[in-house]
Amino acid sequence: MPRLRSNIIAIYIVRPARDGLELLMLQRPPSHRFAGAWQTVGGHIEEKQGETAWQAAMRELDEETGLEVERWFRIDRPETFYNPENDTIYIVPAFAALVAARAEPTISAEHQAWRWQSPTQAAETVDWAAMRDSILMVGEALADPGNPGLGVMEFDPRILPGDRHLDANSALHD
Repeated sequence: MPRLRSNIIAIYIVRPARDGLELLMLQRPPSHRFAGAWQTVGGHIEEKQGETAWQAAMRELDEETGLEVERWFRIDRPETFYNPENDTIYIVPAFAALVAARAEPTISAEHQAWRWQSPTQAAETVDWAAMRDSILMVGEALADPGNPGLGVMEFDPRILPGDRHLDANSALHD
């Protein structure tokens, strides 16, 4: 019987654009397991440090892009996938992060390239159905960030319980 795990997070970074919304896509380098794949920001929760999913999202976004977030959203529906290599079903909490219209990332060695795309374009470039579905949902729900729609809910990390020193580049610093 497969086991269940929830130690991975996903983040969809969006910014306002002239024609709506743009989503940040990152490309994995040749040395990575998913070489050449275009993805959003993702990573593992540091369970041994007691990190929460939202704290992992903040840390991973900072490590992989260095972007400053204006507003955070949780995605109502976690992503799921099955890995036959370890007979595990993963349940992935997903988040959206709104950054400034002119924001540009500083990517880490985990990626070799980046680009901003419309949600429709970004959805066409990914290899995973769950990621595609989240991209399209975020694109629709945040088409008007002033009035978020179905599927996302804004949250303020400054008022959530947790170890506040984990934050390096977000709203936790006043």
